[in-house]
Amino acid sequence: MGLSKFAARPIDAVGTRLSQTGSWIACCLGRGKHAPLSERDVAQLVDEVGGSSFAGGTFVFRRGDPAARVHILRSGMLELSREINGRRVALQILQPGDVFGDVPALLGEPEPFDARALEDCTVLSLEASALFTLLQTRPRVAQRWFVSLAERTAGFQNRLVDLLAGGLESQLASILVRMSDERGDVRLTHDHLAEMVGAPRSSIQRVLKSLESAGLIEIGYRRIHLLDAGGLLSLCGEADKATPE
Repeated sequence: MGLSKFAARPIDAVGTRLSQTGSWIACCLGRGKHAPLSERDVAQLVDEVGGSSFAGGTFVFRRGDPAARVHILRSGMLELSREINGRRVALQILQPGDVFGDVPALLGEPEPFDARALEDCTVLSLEASALFTLLQTRPRVAQRWFVSLAERTAGFQNRLVDLLAGGLESQLASILVRMSDERGDVRLTHDHLAEMVGAPRSSIQRVLKSLESAGLIEIGYRRIHLLDAGGLLSLCGEADKATPE
């Protein structure tokens, strides 16, 4: 009797973990009412996914590696970057729920960027071949995955706006608005911002102090709080747009 109860606990724990992971994956692959997955879809997807932990500063993969797996960031923060003329440039900062690595896998090309953990991360991964099978046999999985892909493409377009926003002040204003959470907080260090715009850290500090003096932001420890998102948007010519997502 005691042995049976003891054995049941880890099974229940695993079942709960898989259920939670499946629901989380289903939520990550679409927004709102976009193509809700069936329980069978979620069960098959969870069955194919394995998780790995990465310490801050380590790499999930390096540029040029075969794109054999597709990844979903479960926790932590991660950057897609590459070295250009001896300087590391961050193309995108990923947050929990973001999918990465599927585009080169679908194209059959090597990884175009380094994926580096900015802090301790947990990453869920599945083999590219398993993804192809899921997309071929589960229309709802395919629909939600492509909605996710479309949303990420829009994100890259916004990132292009950041890079073309004009001077350093405009670029930082655009990044801060787009990377802020629902509380108006941005969890990026000065070093992260420097990598994203390809500017020296000292220049980042100078511009952030100027924005703080203007009453647009408040600088804290490993956190920047937006006080006036509309004012920041006006610096990059987007004051007439609705509040950013």
